Amino acid sequence: MSAWYRAALLALTVCLLVWAPAVRAADVVCHASADYFVIERETGAVGRDFLIKPRHVVHAIPACFYAAAPADFEIRNEAAEYFLALQGHYLILDSGTAPEPRGLIVWDLRQRRKIFAGTYASPVAIKPGHIEYWLESGAATDRNCPARQQWATLGLGAAVETQVRLRLADAQILRSRRTRCSQRQ
Repeated sequence: MSAWYRAALLALTVCLLVWAPAVRAADVVCHASADYFVIERETGAVGRDFLIKPRHVVHAIPACFYAAAPADFEIRNEAAEYFLALQGHYLILDSGTAPEPRGLIVWDLRQRRKIFAGTYASPVAIKPGHIEYWLESGAATDRNCPARQQWATLGLGAAVETQVRLRLADAQILRSRRTRCSQRQ
């Protein structure tokens, strides 16, 4: 393969990554980062399966087709997981079928292992190196949650949440001083 052809192929790949980070084909959705391609597919039930293709093995953008090769890594749906984000070598998944709080799962694709599983409430901000979200941190009382009684008349519960930051490098949760009261179903 000539140097010109390789450079043209690389330029085309970069353009496609910038302009089309998620490609849809029937029941399959594809995502790309600089390190990985993630192909997700419907399971026939709730949740998605995920096929991870390392970029060092597949240099061009592969067809958006769910077919495992020997170097690929597959994450099978366990508890209604859905794609939330792909940040470098971290795959961030949402889990659940009910309203918030929902499940938050982080996979380290280099290590091919789940490094975090917990719950979250929105809004969620996925930023370089971390995720910011709200985490249930205590019981709601009339004192810390004035709307609790009103929600109770509607058949809803309440909880106190703290805004947190999940550091992806070591899966550490850093708590802020910001709290809020949120309703629960």
